[in-house]
Amino acid sequence: MNEVRIKISRLGAITDAEVVVRPFMLFVGNSGLGKSYVAFLTHYIYTILGSNRLEEYFKQFNYDELLNGKKSGDIILRVKVQDIFNWINQDAITFIGYMIGHEKFSGKVDIKWPFSDEYIEFSYFEEMGGLTNKEELIYRIKAKNYSYSLLGDTPNIGAYVFETLFRAELSASIFGSFKNFPQDCILPSSRGALMELQGNPVFKSGMYEQFISLKSELYRTPITKEKEEDPILTDILDIVNNGRLSQSDNNIIYTTLDGVEMPLTAAASSVKELAPFTMLLNRFNLSRTSILLDEPEAHLHPERQQHVADLIGYTLSRGCHMQITTHSDYFIKRLNLLIKLFKIYKQNKKDISLILKKLGIYFEALIDPDMIKAYYLTQREDKSSQIFELDVLKDSMIPFDSFHKTIMSDFESVSIIDEYIDNI
Repeated sequence: MNEVRIKISRLGAITDAEVVVRPFMLFVGNSGLGKSYVAFLTHYIYTILGSNRLEEYFKQFNYDELLNGKKSGDIILRVKVQDIFNWINQDAITFIGYMIGHEKFSGKVDIKWPFSDEYIEFSYFEEMGGLTNKEELIYRIKAKNYSYSLLGDTPNIGAYVFETLFRAELSASIFGSFKNFPQDCILPSSRGALMELQGNPVFKSGMYEQFISLKSELYRTPITKEKEEDPILTDILDIVNNGRLSQSDNNIIYTTLDGVEMPLTAAASSVKELAPFTMLLNRFNLSRTSILLDEPEAHLHPERQQHVADLIGYTLSRGCHMQITTHSDYFIKRLNLLIKLFKIYKQNKKDISLILKKLGIYFEALIDPDMIKAYYLTQREDKSSQIFELDVLKDSMIPFDSFHKTIMSDFESVSIIDEYIDNI
């Protein structure tokens, strides 16, 4: 994956910061510093690559006159790439404002794409195709590496054609070839409670609107992946949920490992909180999916949090891209372990199987440190937020010292109380 670098001048409380996008983005730090904002910002990259959002930019051109005076092989549209990127930078702010339900949300960011051409040119070609003596005229719009073919007596050329072509070129600049992310999933906080809602409630924030839309799609499509299709995923999910989800008509059924069945509404909060993640892992092609997962540790016992880290490691190995915010040191420690195990594998492939067997961890759950960028948000004296990149390659560890002050303060408080009780 070639580098996509995001420079943040101002985004909520965050100022003068920079992040580099990787398949796995992790954001830690205290509440209220802007973790969700920067998570939405990195997720926006996949929204641009996987949706037709860019079509809005290309609607400004007059397509009714685009072919006037043009012949096959001519350039019909030439656009300055920086103009597109300027629109994207502003649209990223609009996107975050929609996600958080804040129409007047403002900010300034500059997304640096690995796209070197100053202009993108679109050429027009007429070709014949089909059976002999029954050929049809094919109209083809070509960018640098990709083309879009249209059939019919007259070409119906619109903004969507040029948006699709530019998106393909942009994706290829990042991944080396066109890679689409049609499944653009946001799993916000309090998602467990939302699993019980019926119909289509109205929300002020786009993140919940999108989640309800995703929930409806998940309910419409049966959970189809069986153990034989993906035994590792099935096994990890069984451990994480202490049971299994299935569908009956339009209802989600939870069955414990002991065979006790109940509707999802009657299951533990931990199961409901993870239900949408469980369902989409069983439903979607993970190599074409991007997931923003807010606080995966919510409502989970520390042991379950560790297994969720394993699940995320496996999800990454299947080609999924993820953006995660967390407050859990248990979760982060487990990620640390998965990264350290990958380092052991790279240095000594002979011993890794034995180590993993002792720990009960699948090899596929290990995390390559090159896949991850971890960032720690802190507050400056002027109350603005700054972002530090955490060096995951240093001892293959994600530092979790952000929790140290709280832990030490807790120990001090307990010591004071114990001393007082002893003197009563």
